[in-house]
Amino acid sequence: MKNVLFLSSWFPSRVHNTLGNFVKYHAHASAKFNNIFVLYIVADDSIENYELVTSNENNLVITIVYFKRGFFKYFNYFKAFLIGFNFYTKSKALHFDVVHMNIIHPGIWQALYLKIRYQIPYIVSENWHGFQDLSKYKLSFLQRFFINHGFKKSSFICPVSIQLKNCMIQAGFSANYKVIPNVVNTNIFNISKVQKSKSFTFLHISTLDDSIKNISGIIEAFDQLNIPNCTLKIIGDGPLEWITKKINILPSRNSIVLKGEMVYSDIAKEMQLANVFVLFSNIENLPLVLIECMASGIPFISSNVGGISELYDKEVGVLVDPGDIKNLSKQMELMFQNYNNYIPEKIRKYALDYYSEEVVGKKFNDLYIEL
Repeated sequence: MKNVLFLSSWFPSRVHNTLGNFVKYHAHASAKFNNIFVLYIVADDSIENYELVTSNENNLVITIVYFKRGFFKYFNYFKAFLIGFNFYTKSKALHFDVVHMNIIHPGIWQALYLKIRYQIPYIVSENWHGFQDLSKYKLSFLQRFFINHGFKKSSFICPVSIQLKNCMIQAGFSANYKVIPNVVNTNIFNISKVQKSKSFTFLHISTLDDSIKNISGIIEAFDQLNIPNCTLKIIGDGPLEWITKKINILPSRNSIVLKGEMVYSDIAKEMQLANVFVLFSNIENLPLVLIECMASGIPFISSNVGGISELYDKEVGVLVDPGDIKNLSKQMELMFQNYNNYIPEKIRKYALDYYSEEVVGKKFNDLYIEL
């Protein structure tokens, strides 16, 4: 087994406990085959200096260095990184065989530093939808410099979808590409053993950013339905006030349930209790939430954006054009009418075959071995 240093631009922490959760799931998958040590640095202006917190989680060692940003914030980032790296290499006397970077922007400088200073090769897992059109982002010269060199110096770039890989190539980034998708814990996300509610439930879970997830469109489509005893349940870690205001003026307001942020295990339970998952995003890569719903044996209705078509099969759900509220409403009604045609075991098998921790972890292990 190799010692792998897992670095990331995003990772769950006390500052934001759901940011980059998919990175954490990749780490768990990789830990089935190798020794994985996570190092994440994050600004926390509520503290006075630097604070290192380390923990063990299912054979995964996670070290987070919190720091207060000063006038020279880039120095603070670099010092926090050295504190974490020295903790592993000096205090714990670890030697790392491979660096596994996650999300090139803005943290790729960490992997580049270790490649130049210690000759440790690195791969990059990428899930940022920004690569679909970088022109939308006002990146500085230095940021673009690091992104370009991140691609050039990498041993492998691992986008989560073919569509994202093609966007990178079209943007002019040359690299050794190996598509490795998001991963789901199929032990937690499983077919329900309890009877579902008598109310037919459409479920949506996201960060509740309307510009990306188009929750407004889902609510409007649901409001057009004429299905008796039907519920729309919306769960997320974003702001709820604007959704509450929107719901309260609708005829269907009593059939819409709004809940805030939930822990991983409770999200799995909500998946099990739902009948259909709905995602109506304007932009995506390979949404983890769709993989989770498949592992739970429930079909989905989703907008056809990003790499979603790569995990689509007629046995697992339905695709609609983004922004087409009328068709979304129609497909929700058709899903209700044809619900018994979807077999939970077949839907779950798709998740097991392509997105389980064993399958995805082995793909990363193959790359570590090649390095």
